[in-house]
Amino acid sequence: MRWLSRAVTLAVVAAVVTVAVLFLRARVPDAKVGEGFRTYAIFRDASRLAVGSPVVIAGVRVGDITRLGIEGDVARVDMLLKDDVDIPADAFATRRADSLFGDSYIVIIPNDAAGSGQGRRLKDGEPIAHVEEGGSTDNTLRTIGRALPRIDRGLETVHEVAVDGRTYVQGPVRGRLEAADRWVAEGGLANPLGRANDAMRRLEEGTAKAAQAVHDAVPDLDRRLRNLDEAVASARTRIHDANASIATGLADARAGLDRIDPIVRDMQEVAYAIDEGKAETGPGRIGRLVNDRELADAIEDGTETLRDAAANLNYFKSFLGMRAEASRFSQGMRVYATAELRSRAGDKFFLVEIVRSDLGDVPNDSLSEQPGSPLFTRRQTITDTLRFSLQFGKQFGPLALRGGIKDSTFGLGADLLFRQGRVRLSADLFGSYQPTPRLKLAASIAIIDNMYIVAGVDDALNKPGYLPVVAGNTPVPNFFDEVRYGRDYFLGAALRFNDEDLALLLRIYGATILSLLL
Repeated sequence: MRWLSRAVTLAVVAAVVTVAVLFLRARVPDAKVGEGFRTYAIFRDASRLAVGSPVVIAGVRVGDITRLGIEGDVARVDMLLKDDVDIPADAFATRRADSLFGDSYIVIIPNDAAGSGQGRRLKDGEPIAHVEEGGSTDNTLRTIGRALPRIDRGLETVHEVAVDGRTYVQGPVRGRLEAADRWVAEGGLANPLGRANDAMRRLEEGTAKAAQAVHDAVPDLDRRLRNLDEAVASARTRIHDANASIATGLADARAGLDRIDPIVRDMQEVAYAIDEGKAETGPGRIGRLVNDRELADAIEDGTETLRDAAANLNYFKSFLGMRAEASRFSQGMRVYATAELRSRAGDKFFLVEIVRSDLGDVPNDSLSEQPGSPLFTRRQTITDTLRFSLQFGKQFGPLALRGGIKDSTFGLGADLLFRQGRVRLSADLFGSYQPTPRLKLAASIAIIDNMYIVAGVDDALNKPGYLPVVAGNTPVPNFFDEVRYGRDYFLGAALRFNDEDLALLLRIYGATILSLLL
């Protein structure tokens, strides 16, 4: 019977262990929290990410990593999130680690608009488009490895400086301390202290005079306070009059609104007639268009597309400005309206310019016979027209290269920017009236915020000259007798505003105009 007793004992122990294991398993939370919302993100570096690693929002775990894969030369990280997770379409995903050598996890960061519940939300299966790459352990270790030789060289330099300093202290420093002691003994310190004492005495006399002046001004203080009181009373009267004027204006506005009410009721009846139409025929053509759900859906899709396009403009930064240049010899004036659209990264940009100047279009050359004479008449016409520029460019550090249309001809350009664009050197090469291309060199410097002084040389490669203007045999009034062409010098000024400047100007002048209207 002993074997039966042992068997019963083993069965009881096994049952107790099983119950304990089941109890602990029920108490331990499930590590998998994803329930059906799937998304993914593209990383250039997915090191230390593993299947099953958590996905968190604001420190709360909302899902897990389900798959790691390769697409081209980047890594795709698939995630399974809770069904009730609400993620904006413009949210960010980044990779973080609990410790230097621990596994990483994914953090989803909503933007500011997500907190107010506005904007499009991410759908099941759509990717998280914006990714912020985090640092990796390998990069950190390689950085430390590259820094150690520099630290070693620095310590060696400190050792050499300490050895040289000891020699210097034992020699020249001791001699200089002895010289300083002799200088103090000879009165080199006492004389400046005496002069300082004299200065303090003069300061004390000045403060005494100032105290006397304040004492003398006390009798006049009562009169000044009385004037201030009268000014406050006058301001209070003006404020009362302004309040009365505002109340009268609001009453007039209310009367005007009352006169508009009948018109609004008529418009309501017209809208009802458009929507319902006549009883026997039903809505008319406008009513059918108003109640057409397919047309409403098409309009809604179009507005959604326009809203997405407007949202994409947030990735650009714009600059608007104007520039005026006066030529030295031709005595002409050129006025430019400029617009520059840059990416937020700042490396690509579009430049648009519209110019009005006396340079005109390409001359129109014609030859005609003179009746009854073997001579011919040659006529050249220069038309004063608007010209435009449209160029695309890319930034390489302080150097910006651009190309496209310049003054309605094909052209190339380059700019050197210093001190965050406050100093600019520019060169443009484009079409000319002559066989040699037109080269324009300019320099600008900011004198105050948003205002620049511009100077340079225009058409630098062509020799200057003058084209005579012949008025004919009949005396007629004219503006000039010759036209300057070729190399010329110019001087001008420019204004340049960015997005923040334009917003500030709109707020200031908009508020001023509104206050004047009210």
